[in-house]
Amino acid sequence: MEPFVLLLVAQGPTYGYKLIGELDELGVAPEGIDPGMVYRTLRTMDADGLVTTAWGLEGDQPRREYRLTEDGACALEDWLDVMNERRRLIDHFIQHGAAITREQGR
Repeated sequence: MEPFVLLLVAQGPTYGYKLIGELDELGVAPEGIDPGMVYRTLRTMDADGLVTTAWGLEGDQPRREYRLTEDGACALEDWLDVMNERRRLIDHFIQHGAAITREQGR
């Protein structure tokens, strides 16, 4: 959950309910987003110094606004490296798996 939350917060100040909707749109959890998990992730990220929080207004509604910190930007860069490596491994698996199934006539 953390890498996706970091990515969305990096796009600009946001709040929890909006993040939940954006995560759901991304399909991060096919069975649906657990709001409690999102808020726990945000609290942990705040405690770790990856985001800051402050009260703001969305329309006329007070909302806790989340912003990315420098440490959060560094964490996002680290996640990008991790995701690129995972993509490389997945691409390798797909290419070799497809070749094997073609050889076996499937």
